Amino acid sequence: MFSAEMVLGLPGYELIEMGREAGGVRLRARHTGAVSCPYCGWQRLRSKGRCDRLMRHEDWDLRHCWIELEAREYVCRQCGRAFRQRFPGLRRWQRTSGAFQRCIFQWHLEGVNSSRLGRRESVVAATVERYFQRGLKRPFWQWHPPRCPSVLGLAEHFFTRRQGYATTLCDLVHH
Repeated sequence: MFSAEMVLGLPGYELIEMGREAGGVRLRARHTGAVSCPYCGWQRLRSKGRCDRLMRHEDWDLRHCWIELEAREYVCRQCGRAFRQRFPGLRRWQRTSGAFQRCIFQWHLEGVNSSRLGRRESVVAATVERYFQRGLKRPFWQWHPPRCPSVLGLAEHFFTRRQGYATTLCDLVHH
């Protein structure tokens, strides 16, 4: 049998059920890790009930795939704030997984235009462009980390008219 990490591509999740639905694949999963309050970090929580989160995932062959995550609403016993369970590896307020966004980026990079890709994957062309722009920024920052120092020292020295002057730049944080 397949492990949840192989099927979902996300570590720390338990696969509950797999099924076919309307020409696609629907996966039910739950997070198995510890849950803590995002505001104060406290782990003594009171559950207010269950709420499911439906996310679009990368396609399996030519079938669309959705992940239905079992989530809970909690109230922190320390700070008293209510919140919904957050999932590691998934961004807040997103209805698609990172794997789906990478697939959209790759197809658009290979030349499929945004309107056709949007029709095929049931998303708007502007969403395709947003995922593409996000995908372009990610490799740039990974391949080219910022090398400019955060605190820069500048000194100029004048010697003579013949020799001119010299400018010295110094990283004041790392010397």
